[in-house]
Amino acid sequence: MYRILKGELKNSSKFKNKLLEYTKTLKQVIHNKYDLDFDDEEITELLLSACRSNDFNVIYQYGNKMFLNEEKVLGWIEEKLLPNIVIAKLDDADVLRLLIFCIEITYQMFSGGTKATVSQKGFRDRRRTFEAILADQFVGKLGEIFVKKYLEETYNVNIMLDWDISSQIDSHRNDIRNARKKISIKSSPTLAGIWAEADIGYEYGIAVKCSVPQQPILQFFIEVCGFTRLLDFAEDKIPSSNGLFMNYLSEMRERIRKYKCGEIQTNLKGFICGYFNTSEHEPVKKGEQLPYLGEVREERYLIPINKLKWTKDDWKEFLRNVSLL
Repeated sequence: MYRILKGELKNSSKFKNKLLEYTKTLKQVIHNKYDLDFDDEEITELLLSACRSNDFNVIYQYGNKMFLNEEKVLGWIEEKLLPNIVIAKLDDADVLRLLIFCIEITYQMFSGGTKATVSQKGFRDRRRTFEAILADQFVGKLGEIFVKKYLEETYNVNIMLDWDISSQIDSHRNDIRNARKKISIKSSPTLAGIWAEADIGYEYGIAVKCSVPQQPILQFFIEVCGFTRLLDFAEDKIPSSNGLFMNYLSEMRERIRKYKCGEIQTNLKGFICGYFNTSEHEPVKKGEQLPYLGEVREERYLIPINKLKWTKDDWKEFLRNVSLL
């Protein structure tokens, strides 16, 4: 029996250390029963999110103490987490479209071809680098691909994503173009987060958690041989007598040795947390403080993930309401 302290919910390192052996057991159970692999960070952060929001009632209270309900955790994994996991490889056609889209829109942002800002949202005076924007764009839109795959494969519907790059900032662009209602799909690389969000003006919000490599764009080039070719080019140009850089190149080759040229190994995981109808909620005002989030920087809808709709019947209702089913 694991007692959970409030300080451990606030500190992911403390939570991870407390439940290290338990999460290893969960990983093995998932691997043996479902042939699906999670790394330590993924399963720990997802479990932390469930505990923070008490999703699926994984936490039970005894007096003023909190304990992990291990039976509920297994129910959460089997009934909610795993059925809503979507996996895509780097060579998936939609993921490749995403890479090209992100490179192009980022170039256009820096060249003035689109009105989107290169300043960080919420910190308008902080100008982001090309690489930072590219990575943000990739993770931000990856959730849309996961939602598309999930809905098409589960409900036999056609989902059209918005791949257009506009020279104007269009407010409330529909993330599912062929839906009759305004839908916002928000992706988060923070697996431990507990808030789903949508800007004011949208009728539905969908939350997706994305597990991607720390450097997703670099991983593309490693696995399609682009990085190896760069090393070959550098090795040809830098004199072999330059021992320091020959050593750097050797270390880089060793780091990517397990990747065979052109063999795609990396899987991207998406957890479809669920959706909400904005008409059923009130926006959260700017300046309010929310648990595990802090200060709200602009007024918008913020819904705890344990309040989202996620069952198969819920999704069927959603698809009917937006005229996709």
